[in-house]
Formats: sequence, structure tokens, C-alpha cells
Amino acid sequence: MPEKMISLQTQMTTDWKVTAQVRDHALVIDQPSATNAGATPLELFIFSLAGCISTIGKMVARDEGIVIRRFDVNMSATINTDGLLGKETADPIGFKSIDILADIDADLTDIEKQYFLDLVCHRCPIHDNLLNLTLVTHNAG
Repeated sequence: MPEKMISLQTQMTTDWKVTAQVRDHALVIDQPSATNAGATPLELFIFSLAGCISTIGKMVARDEGIVIRRFDVNMSATINTDGLLGKETADPIGFKSIDILADIDADLTDIEKQYFLDLVCHRCPIHDNLLNLTLVTHNAG
């Protein structure tokens, strides 16, 4: 099975800002209450899911010979912030729900649009990581 390794290194700079160089792109994560120099990690996580769905949507449309005039992905996610703030909570610390609404402009029926979106989500690695257990290790150096 072909595999590709994706690696990056982050640096914590001033205040709450975290930076990384990913290929030719300088990325910044920050908190609105600090310098507000970038989106929060949670916002980027949801953006990553939407971006992956959008990209895979273009691939699926190409593979299926579907002309997509517009493929907008609207996201909303609910998270209980108690856990990340160190407070006791019975809820999981991660997102409680993520809702994806795809606005698809194509010559497809509503049923075909839903089938298309199902196919897209099935091929999206980030969507798959949310549905299936992914081994994550952590070590201090």
C-alpha cells in the first residue's frame, strides 16, 4: 500500500502564537485574546476538514465526469471548552458534533448530490480520521 509521510515542526513564539513552515507556506495559529495573528487550532481543524472535502470533491467530480459549477462547504462544530480549560467535564474534550453542509451547483438531483457528497466524504482522509481510530503517539524530548 502506498504511503506518504507528512511532517512539520512548530515553534511557540511570543504570547500564544505558534508558527510552522509547511513547504513554501508560513502558517500561524494564535488566540483572539492574544495577538490574533491567526486562526485558532480548532478553527484550522474545521477548515482542514472543509478544505479536504472541497479538494476531494473536485477529484470525485473529475473521476465521475460531473461538471461542478460551485462546491461550497459550510461547517459548524460544537465543542465543550471545559476540558481544554482544565475543568472537570463528563463530555469528551474534543468536538461534540461537526455539521457539514455542501452547497453543490451541478446538474444533479438532490439524491445524486447526496450520493456525490457521501462518496466525497468516504474518500476524504480527514473525514476518515474523525470516524475511525487513528494511532497517535506523544513523547517529550
